[in-house]
Order: sequence, then C-alpha cells, then structure tokens
Amino acid sequence: AAVSSSAALEMATAVMLSKLFPEQVGHLDQVALVKVAKAAENNFVGMGCGILDQFSSGMGKAGALLFLDCRTLDHNTVPFTGVQFVLANTHAPHSLVDGQYDMLRRHCEAAKDVIAKATGRMDITHLRDVSYEMLQANKSKLSKDQWHRALHVITENARVLEGVEACKNGDMEKLGKCMSASHASSRDDFGNSCRELDIMQTCAADIPGALGSRLMGGGFGGCTINLVKTECVEAFVEELSRRYQAQTNIAPSVFVCSPGDGAFTEVL
Repeated sequence: AAVSSSAALEMATAVMLSKLFPEQVGHLDQVALVKVAKAAENNFVGMGCGILDQFSSGMGKAGALLFLDCRTLDHNTVPFTGVQFVLANTHAPHSLVDGQYDMLRRHCEAAKDVIAKATGRMDITHLRDVSYEMLQANKSKLSKDQWHRALHVITENARVLEGVEACKNGDMEKLGKCMSASHASSRDDFGNSCRELDIMQTCAADIPGALGSRLMGGGFGGCTINLVKTECVEAFVEELSRRYQAQTNIAPSVFVCSPGDGAFTEVL
C-alpha cells in the first residue's frame, strides 16, 4: 500500500542473514546491505526504483527524519517533535511494476537528455543538475510529458530542502505545507496520483491539527501520509475515516506511527 513494505522486508532479511552468516555476509556494513536490497528490488522484482526506500528502512533513527543525498549517500537526521504521521490506506489498487512508474522515469531521463544537449552541459546526468531557470529556458524543446515530469522533480527537490530547514527550526507547519504542495505537484505534474488519493488528501486538509498531507511512495494508489499534531491524532483519525468513507463508500485503514530505528537484529 505504498509504505515501502518490500524495502522493509528486504532490509530485515539482509540484516538477519548478516547475523546468521557472519563469514559470508557479516562483513557488509549497513550501507552495503542497503545496496544489496536495492539490487534485489531492481534485478529480481523488476522495479526500477532508487535507493530511498531501502536506505530509510536500513538507516532510520527514532524520533528523527532522514535527509539523504541519493547521489553521494551523504545523510543526516533532523528533529521531528510535537507531531506524528498518520498513514491512511485508500484501498485503491497499488502496483509499481505494471509499467507506469518506469514510464514516468523515462520521461525524466528524456527531459534531462534534451536539456543537457541543448545547453551543451554533459555534466548534467540527472534532473537534480538542472535549475528551475534552465528548465524554463528550454521548455519549448520538451514534450508536454517531459516538461511536467521535470517540473515536479526540480520543484520537489526544492521542497525537500525547504522541509529540512523547517525541521531544523522546529517549524512543523512549514513542513506540512511542503507536503501538501508536494501532493499537488504529484497530482498535476508528475501524474502518479489517483482519484482515491486525491480525495483522501483533500479530506484531511481542514481537520483540526492537520498540518499537511501527500501521497506516499510511488503513488498510483495506496496510502497518504498525514502530518498531525500529536494532541489531535485520535480525533483526526476518526474524522478522516468518516469523511473518506462518506465520499467513496470505502472504509480506509488508518495507522498512527512515528519514525523508528532502521533494521537491526536482536538475539533472543
């Protein structure tokens, strides 16, 4: 349901194997195990994902959010206080191996190639290397799909940096606004939302204590993730469930959670 369950299973299995087979696997550190888990997703499952899900499952820290540079794998944590995440499963079908996700990825790669060629900048290897101004200057050279996918990626990276600063400053309301803006961009530009996700996200918008909401993971169904003030969580869950069921005739599954430590082993 878009909560990175496959990555969590991969990391739990990898860490368990490193404990069971210290000579064969135990020499690998946690980051190496993350890379192995990603390779399993890419090469065995056939899902062309990046490293974010496995890295989060392996390197998370309780009470903090993880900030990861997916190119260098440099990472650090930022504080997460006074709020909790509420995951709301729309029960819309969710699949990322049916070609839709890979199609969006191809649009992004094509947009990158067009801009690199137009600017003569062969150092542009990913859309993270493209500024908003560069994107605007080359809009006419991109297809409609390439433009919208690239616009989402470039503005999303900016929202991540904005959200990190908000967490450092204890500004959870700002983080929530970044999340809601992210959903709007996913819906309008990246194209990985769906009717049920949009309804769930809209239902959450004005419930007391709600600070922001967006789709989770790769989208195309599954869950929204909602940022809610801790003292308002119980009432929020009840009201969100009521609203969503009233509009869709589907009873959602709602889970309250907080960031925890990454995969580990414990001898019993």
